[in-house]
Amino acid sequence: MKYKFYINWIILAIGVFFINILFLNNIPFKGNIQSSIFDFFIKTLGYVLSLLCFVISVKLKMKNLSLGWIFFSIYLFGDIVNVMEYNILNNWIINILFNSSIILAIIFIAYGFFKTIIEKETLLKEITHTEFNDSLTELPNRRDLEKNIKKALSENKKFAILFVDLDRFKLINDSLGRRHGDNILKKVAGRIKGNIRVEDYLARYGGDEFFIILNDIENENEITEIAKNIVHRFRKPFELEDTTVHITCSVGICLYPKNGNDMETLMENVEIAMHKTKESQGNGYQFYNDNIHSQIKYKFDIAESLRIGIQKDEFRLHYQPKVDISTNQIIGVEALVRWNHTKKGMIYPNEFIPIAEETGFIKTLDKHIVKLACLQIRDWIDRGKEPINISVNISPKLLHEENFIPYVESVFESTKIDPKYISIEIIETAAMEDKEYVYNILNILRNKGIKILLDDFGKGYSSLSYLKDLPIDKVKIDKLFVDEICFNNVNRTIMKAIIDMSKALNLKVLAEGVETVDQLNLLNELDCQSYQGYLYSKPVPIEKLEKMIYENEKKGAIV
Repeated sequence: MKYKFYINWIILAIGVFFINILFLNNIPFKGNIQSSIFDFFIKTLGYVLSLLCFVISVKLKMKNLSLGWIFFSIYLFGDIVNVMEYNILNNWIINILFNSSIILAIIFIAYGFFKTIIEKETLLKEITHTEFNDSLTELPNRRDLEKNIKKALSENKKFAILFVDLDRFKLINDSLGRRHGDNILKKVAGRIKGNIRVEDYLARYGGDEFFIILNDIENENEITEIAKNIVHRFRKPFELEDTTVHITCSVGICLYPKNGNDMETLMENVEIAMHKTKESQGNGYQFYNDNIHSQIKYKFDIAESLRIGIQKDEFRLHYQPKVDISTNQIIGVEALVRWNHTKKGMIYPNEFIPIAEETGFIKTLDKHIVKLACLQIRDWIDRGKEPINISVNISPKLLHEENFIPYVESVFESTKIDPKYISIEIIETAAMEDKEYVYNILNILRNKGIKILLDDFGKGYSSLSYLKDLPIDKVKIDKLFVDEICFNNVNRTIMKAIIDMSKALNLKVLAEGVETVDQLNLLNELDCQSYQGYLYSKPVPIEKLEKMIYENEKKGAIV
């Protein structure tokens, strides 16, 4: 399309020229005909090219060049007419016009080229600035950071890299909006810059990530002091137009050449150090060391192995009995996952559950546990055994996943079991994230016949309002309360209040982590209905559980 535009103008320019020739009645050449014809065609070519340059200048919006080329076209046209010795040039006014047009052409073309060169240089500077600087904070950007790290490496002097990442910035950005989020990032850039030395380098890597290069560092104490100052300055809230925001930061630190000899290694290690700071609840700093790298590598290996473990069916369920205090009969079990790794042997939840939660794999794992529990119910039915209720822990992440309910329904359909044999345990924090949403999900589950248990009650944010507001069937009192009820009157009073309120709301109560007879006797006095814990049994494989159930069957029916 672009080329067609120029071709059309070339044809038009040639056409205009020949129209002019016809208009001049094809004046015959005089004198040396060969020389005149040569001059005619040379000047004609120049005329056509000048018209084309005029068109291009107009297209590119170069006003001065456009004027210059139009004047040059006028001059060349006059020269062509002069070659044909047309009498019109004998008019002194027209003759002056044609001759003065060359002076104006030179002036405008020269000025036009000069201005174009200046504008091009300015544009190149702007492009270079945009290429190597962040438009929001006006700090150097990722590309410029990498260039400066390479430069520092080439000088072969000691330097430190600090990776500053804001804690929970996404939550602030989502709640306050992008405009306020951008204002915070600008203020963060200024605050960090005010806490480093003039010779140091600060860049915005992207999002809420900032990098600092500390040059000419003599010892690690200097780095520690700078990192401390940065973290300390974030204790002061950020003042926005209509609100005040408190935000902290996590800082990772690595040193050259101690922690790496190339840019890729240094960048990887400083990120590892930063994430280690975040694991410790953020709001601090951490130097990289080999021990951290080993921990991160171990986590990475576990995270990768989790996916393979699901595919190879390496996960097994162990079951901890739930016991009725008055009858001492098993009334249900809690399914607890164990990982029977092909190379590492049995891996317990405390080693892989936190990693699964951190990587988001916990949703896949929870779904797998639900499926295994349902398959166990199916197995009991197929063997003519009366199934016992199995409760499964569901993480907040899975509870808030859109396809959670359809997945549960598909498992029930494929295993063809009655949902009444499955209970779901949730923790308080799951309800805190979106109370209305969780309320609806739990209602759907209960309407299918699934029992809902509120797990770890009394731990963390505990609120008695959850007992009243949430559609639950049973409250599980956290082990921390049970541990101290024998010698802590406050805990005993709180537990009594929880039990009484639960009963008033027609909720059953189960105490977790019961390990002594004294604890059990006191729970009985407080009118707690059921318990689970090492006093009766630790979590056991299915074979041992079935023996327990068989022993109970001989003593009496399972409640």
